[in-house]
Amino acid sequence: MLLFLYLRHISRTAHDMPWVHLGIGLIGNFAFVVGSIFFLYPSLTRAGTWLFVVASWGLLIGVLGEIMVRVEARRRIADRVEHLMAEPTGLPVETRSAEGPAGVPSPDGTPRPPR
Repeated sequence: MLLFLYLRHISRTAHDMPWVHLGIGLIGNFAFVVGSIFFLYPSLTRAGTWLFVVASWGLLIGVLGEIMVRVEARRRIADRVEHLMAEPTGLPVETRSAEGPAGVPSPDGTPRPPR
């Protein structure tokens, strides 16, 4: 449930701070390295285990956030393109047939007849 709420929040604010998820992933990677070093010392094995758990969650959150940033960016671009396509330009709509528009040379270089 908590992960679902996080994803809903990210989908709304991900475009404002994409660097946050990169930072979370970097912290997760650093925790993995420190946890690996802790496993070399028997007295630090428990701390190393917890660092691995924290690092796993950090990397998961970082990757999910990065995915949401990219999804949100694509959605915004698609919305903008749809908005631009819906705006009237004031220009007449040219109807084109399979032969192409009149006056434009065909692939073999011969001019097409006017309609």
